Amino acid sequence: MPIDHWLDALTQANSRHVDSDLLALADLPYPFLTAQTVCSQIELLSGHLAQVNDTGRRLAIAYSLYTRQMDSIQESSVRGMCAGSCMRPPVGCCNADHFVILSPADLMVSQPSATALQLSHVISGMQRTEHNHSIKNGKTLRNAYCSCLSTSGCTLRLFKSPRCTHYLCKDVEESLRVSHGLSSSAFIEAMRSSASATITSSKDFTNGHVLTAATAFLDLLP
Repeated sequence: MPIDHWLDALTQANSRHVDSDLLALADLPYPFLTAQTVCSQIELLSGHLAQVNDTGRRLAIAYSLYTRQMDSIQESSVRGMCAGSCMRPPVGCCNADHFVILSPADLMVSQPSATALQLSHVISGMQRTEHNHSIKNGKTLRNAYCSCLSTSGCTLRLFKSPRCTHYLCKDVEESLRVSHGLSSSAFIEAMRSSASATITSSKDFTNGHVLTAATAFLDLLP
């Protein structure tokens, strides 16, 4: 699996934080991940991000575990629609560098907290690492639209921005309603709320309601 291939390739700086990180992140919701996947991902990212302080490192790992669940949800509900029936191929919704979490304008308008700034910085660094790994392993960039858009999709899986992770176009929303009925409504609303949210704190990067709502219409047992 591409995600595990990249995680296994990460350099390990130090494992001294692994046990404390496992304990600190144990109680977060992981309805779409196995315990083995959670533990492995925490261990590998903890070792790689050992030089980052506890708060920044744990927030970044928690974010990656959230986005991995989002990746699983999208694989089972959205990705096929985008690949097979997008009205704007080949760019779709990747019409700009939406992977950028906090632009200069965002910094001026929202004035995010120091913790949000640090998390954005750590995620941005991990984006570069994940992107470079994808290119090294065969992804070919389109050289247009988004800087992370390749000929076979996004070069990012674990460290997409909150905007990219949560965005659903109107066509996909309608497809979800047709295929899953009212049970998808809460999911659509939660996704829409997060995709348009202004990031002011670390809490704005994820949305637990998305995971809860997804369990109502997707049968994705870990």
